[in-house]
Amino acid sequence: MFDNVVQWLVYAVSALACFWAWDKMFFWLVQKDMKSIVRILGAVLLFTPAPLTVEASNYAPAFLVIIFRTFLENNAPILDAVICMLVGLFAGLILMSLLSLFNFLRTKFSQQN
Repeated sequence: MFDNVVQWLVYAVSALACFWAWDKMFFWLVQKDMKSIVRILGAVLLFTPAPLTVEASNYAPAFLVIIFRTFLENNAPILDAVICMLVGLFAGLILMSLLSLFNFLRTKFSQQN
């Protein structure tokens, strides 16, 4: 009935709006690293897909898959959706670490000049 590309495009636009609201919700955080961790958590919650069932080719946001499998299905495995979210968190933390290292090296070498 609906085209998958259109569905994911609508979801991406609405997730971007929700991510903007998520970012504005934590305006009171002043520490830059803590704010980055909260942003990573919001991005992983909104943008990490997981398969609807273990062998399915249809995807949904991982946090919704975890919630619906936990409360609406009996003995449904949620480990695959949890692993998708953990991979997203791990990738976000690695990117945050690399960005922090880049900023540290840039400030260190620009102060010497």
